[in-house]
Parts: sequence; C-alpha cells; structure tokens
Amino acid sequence: MAILRLRKYKLKERYTILFLLIGTPFLLLAVRPDTVGWLAVKLGLQYTTLALICVSAFLFLIVFELLSIVSVQDRKINALAQLVAILMEKQKLAEQTPRDIGPG
Repeated sequence: MAILRLRKYKLKERYTILFLLIGTPFLLLAVRPDTVGWLAVKLGLQYTTLALICVSAFLFLIVFELLSIVSVQDRKINALAQLVAILMEKQKLAEQTPRDIGPG
C-alpha cells in the first residue's frame, strides 16, 4: 500500500520508508500473535497491561514523529510566505516608480 501511494501521490521516499517501518511490527505480530503473551510472561506483567503499554508507546512515538514533520513544514511554509510577500512588495514598488525612458 505504501509503494502504491508513493507512485500515485508522489510521496517522498522518506515518508514511504516511515510507513513501512511503522507497519513492520504489526506485520510481525500478525504472523506471531503469541509474542505479546510470551513477552508478558517474561516481564511478569499481565497480557492486557503489556499490550496497553506497547500500543501507548507506539502511538506516542508516531504522534511525536508526525508533529516533528508538521513543525518543520510549518517553518518552511512561513519562510516561503514571507519571501513571497517581500517579492510582491518589491514588484509593487518597481511598478510605482517612474522609469527613465532614455535621454531627451
């Protein structure tokens, strides 16, 4: 699905790799669903407690990563908007000042 979206929506490769890395643990758990139970026994925790901790940690990391991406993009958009405003102001001033046509 990530590769299809890469082609269709022209996503950047880093986002596709991020999606693949996010999906890998879920794929592994789909293949070996008893892994969480085994880990819970080894850690001495209840199955539901460990599952809740894992899901919470995963969601926290994903939200943190997405907020980091949004923050960087927001800074870039602000810088671009300021640059466009400066260029538009320069163009407006250039249109208002009379130009010398030549001698005479």
